[in-house]
Amino acid sequence: MLLALVAAGSCRRKHFPPRGDAAAVVVVVPHKDAAGPPQVAEREPNDDPQQAQVLDIGADRPVSSIEGSLSAPGKGKGKDVDVFKILVPGVRQDPTKVVPALDAGAQPYDPRALARRMTLEIASLAGDGLSVQLIDEALKSVETISIQSGGVGGMPNMAVSPGYAYYIRIKPAGRGGKKPAAEQADSPYKLTVRLGDFEVADEREPDDTKETAIPVALVGTTELAGYHGWWHDDDFYRVPLPELVSALDVDLDAVDGVAASLQVFDASGRLALARGRRAERLALRNVILHPAPATADPVSRVFYVVVRSESGHNIDRRYVLRLALGAPKTNGEIEPNDTLETATPVRDGTFTGYLPIGDVDYFRYEGEGQRDVTFEVSFPSRVRGRLTALRPGNLPAGSAGSRKARQTIVLPGIATQGQPLCLCVSQGSRDGNSNDAYSLTITSVPSPNGKGGTENPASPPVPR
Repeated sequence: MLLALVAAGSCRRKHFPPRGDAAAVVVVVPHKDAAGPPQVAEREPNDDPQQAQVLDIGADRPVSSIEGSLSAPGKGKGKDVDVFKILVPGVRQDPTKVVPALDAGAQPYDPRALARRMTLEIASLAGDGLSVQLIDEALKSVETISIQSGGVGGMPNMAVSPGYAYYIRIKPAGRGGKKPAAEQADSPYKLTVRLGDFEVADEREPDDTKETAIPVALVGTTELAGYHGWWHDDDFYRVPLPELVSALDVDLDAVDGVAASLQVFDASGRLALARGRRAERLALRNVILHPAPATADPVSRVFYVVVRSESGHNIDRRYVLRLALGAPKTNGEIEPNDTLETATPVRDGTFTGYLPIGDVDYFRYEGEGQRDVTFEVSFPSRVRGRLTALRPGNLPAGSAGSRKARQTIVLPGIATQGQPLCLCVSQGSRDGNSNDAYSLTITSVPSPNGKGGTENPASPPVPR
């Protein structure tokens, strides 16, 4: 079930048309007449929830800004901790009562449909950095992040329930006693809290586990939006498996300062994985999804798409995630195909595939009778490729590699000897390109007198 809410608040959203195959950029433009939030000074004592300083946030005061400081050890009894309390305005309802699914394949009701959006932004002005924790009314941790000294970070899209209290706990980042207390300084900071509403198909934190995954109804193509809120931020999306064998395409737009990864898995394990560089778009193609058996339990009737911030974060720019479900493509690699057991079956012809960072693709060739087969692969930018042909039993039949990207490699005249051949398409360390495809062309001729081919052929790359 997609979350569909109408946005409101003190900011306008401005959409720019896409450039090339990129998504429309979404930026936040404040109202010209919008005044900054009033500055509130931290008041001690406020080092536990019972003594928490209350932040005045309401319908007419959606933003609060606090200037505070954590005292260095030695100026008090121990490490200073600051706790702030926020009561979310609105009618209190019980968000823990989840309506059960009507049948094993239906999506359950998501209590985050009732939630308001809380945004926390924290600037560490000096000192040794901060640890920031959001805690719910039952004093259970919702999320914890770290802010480096002199850095700015936060939690851009936390789902909070109207009528409930939440706490923000700020304490010094753990240093393991590396610096003597006499050398440690105060840690001044600035905390800004904003309260608003989610937009259509927005990601809603917390969603970093299968149990807290965002439910998605996928019919054809769906667009979702979320944030790489902090380093190693995981966003889980839960989607029902299709009723027919289908192929999933996934696109994740680039975000400045973030190196992301994409993963698709179901109850059987990981189906596809793509890793990218900073500010690089990611894609997964032709990920095959099989219907769940009629006797399957609810856990086996869904698959998951996971967006992860491998390094970096960005609390100002959203990513756009596109999921598209359709018929399997017959002229491309089929994911998963990163092992011999899951190799994509191929015959003579031309096929396409993708090699994200760390990926490897296997293909299984079966021709009729004894044939001499030529494999030719043209690699895209940022990929130095290697081809390895294997006979049954993982016996090598030929290998060739390139020293540069954008080259073509040929393995000529490999004899099948009447048996299947496996082809491994791999790449150099730290290479990868999930956006531009490589092409695999396979041609064959009957082996003369039932024999032929080269025992371990190899050819130099052909520059393109």
